[in-house]
Amino acid sequence: MRFGMNLLLWTTRVGPEHRPILSGLAEMGYDLVEVPVFDHADPQAYARLGEEIRALGLAPLAVSALNEGQNVASSDREVRRAGVAALRGMIDCAAAMGAPSLSGPLHSAIGAFTGQPPTGDERAWSVEAVAEAAAHGRANGVRLAIEPLNRFECHLLNDVASAADYVAAIGSDAGILYDTFHAHIEEKDPGAAIRAHAGAITLVHISENDRSTPGLGQVRWRETFDALAQAGYDGPLVVEAFGLALPDLAAATRIWRRMFEDELGLARDALAFMRAQVAAARSR
Repeated sequence: MRFGMNLLLWTTRVGPEHRPILSGLAEMGYDLVEVPVFDHADPQAYARLGEEIRALGLAPLAVSALNEGQNVASSDREVRRAGVAALRGMIDCAAAMGAPSLSGPLHSAIGAFTGQPPTGDERAWSVEAVAEAAAHGRANGVRLAIEPLNRFECHLLNDVASAADYVAAIGSDAGILYDTFHAHIEEKDPGAAIRAHAGAITLVHISENDRSTPGLGQVRWRETFDALAQAGYDGPLVVEAFGLALPDLAAATRIWRRMFEDELGLARDALAFMRAQVAAARSR
């Protein structure tokens, strides 16, 4: 089992000024860092970042999302083409960095709603576009991990069952990113959802119901870790938390108050929590 930390707690664009954070995470004992790839114009910059991350004894993963002008589920063909181009650019940066996966809600744009349930056309448009991007990922050693989001952030994919059907339509070039925050909202039985679709889950985000320190909220953690252990999941566990450090991201993730003392303290507590939960689940 490898443990990771999503760097969106600090930034949407990792630069030299974040080296103390990377060093701190490495010293704590993290194995992975999940790097935001929104600015995908310069793969060489990500190649240099990947070298720096590995020099610290860490390994990179890549994470991203699509905006409304890149919505691959849009009825507008040009918007879908822009989405495919964006995904290909993100994959190129992930590959340059040496990241084996690009994860996130890559199926549609966050916050883009029609006011209706998803249609067959929307799903088909999205599958066609993401399958094209996923083939580019396969050619470059990057597999997509598709994240279902809760109903307040998207309407196309909200639960693990829908995500499993979606990635099955794409094929072996994509898996599911299971996020405990979204599952806490959408799954009636998180453990059952994990067990039913464990073969498709390639990445897990460890995220509390209020997006702060894992283990201090209401997520059904024992059931979650027990189900992962029973399913034989041995992929990455990556902490995803959000704070007030980035005003735009805080607004997008609806963080209105401070819920932890400091970011590195949250990372330290989260790592200890994950290790303890994994050990307990394996011993039961």
